[in-house]
Amino acid sequence: MKLSITALAVALLAREASAHYIFQYLTYGGTKFPQYQYIRKNTNYNSPVTDLTSNDLRCNEGGSVGAGATISVTAGSTVTFTADVAVYHQGPTSFYMAKASSTANTFDGAGNVWFKIKDIGPTFSNGAATWDLGLTYSVTIPASVPNGEYLLRIQQLAIHNPWPAGIPQFYIECAQISVTGGGSGVPGPLVAIPGAFHDTDPGYTVNIYNAFTSYTVPGPAVWTGGNSGGGGGGVTTPPATTTKSPTTTAPPTQQTSTTPPTTGTGSPLYGQCGGTGWTGPTTCASGTCKVTNEWYSQCLP
Repeated sequence: MKLSITALAVALLAREASAHYIFQYLTYGGTKFPQYQYIRKNTNYNSPVTDLTSNDLRCNEGGSVGAGATISVTAGSTVTFTADVAVYHQGPTSFYMAKASSTANTFDGAGNVWFKIKDIGPTFSNGAATWDLGLTYSVTIPASVPNGEYLLRIQQLAIHNPWPAGIPQFYIECAQISVTGGGSGVPGPLVAIPGAFHDTDPGYTVNIYNAFTSYTVPGPAVWTGGNSGGGGGGVTTPPATTTKSPTTTAPPTQQTSTTPPTTGTGSPLYGQCGGTGWTGPTTCASGTCKVTNEWYSQCLP
């Protein structure tokens, strides 16, 4: 009996872990590099960071250890992160940089050194929010950023289980880059991580299932010498209409019940396929419509 209970516990833990994602691959100059090349390897598989006071918020658990190699990138060029599975928890994606005090490989990211270069927030239409949920996310290194070695940080903040019943989840990874061909810009505002995010931030505490018609991405404003992005850095994303989303209260947990697989017409893979107040397709053109909670179902492989 003890063996079977242990086996069940392991299986449940594995199932929970498989519901997450991590940004393991870097692409630059048309080359997708091997897993964790130039990216600091985390030690928590694909679990999120949830403690707002933890140093793990910088580059994930285990991310204080350098990746070994640092890749040279040209200011004004694009760098892409790819996850192990496509992101499917609703929430914004942001990119930060921090100039290393010595080398990127030995830099721990401590102090007021981080500046934001891009936010990807939701778009609103007919009272519904659409998030950029995908497998890859790209950012342009600002053309005016000074030369030097940096940590390039991607952060996806999952807010599908609203605070305080649920705890928002940070999915983070840091790449080590050396910028060449840069300019004389003065990045800012500079913030410390941890310290840049609080449990009073509207973008952290928001209930996306209750009258959700605008959104402010947590953290500092995007550096004006950097890049813009969907949702804007620290700027409210306004609704396209004044129609409000359903006013029900979100549950504290997500879960796993599913509808049978469907094919043909319907929502695309990773698109919404159900939930309270949803008026769109309830079948999937590809994959299975899986229930995250009462308010949201999604087409997943």
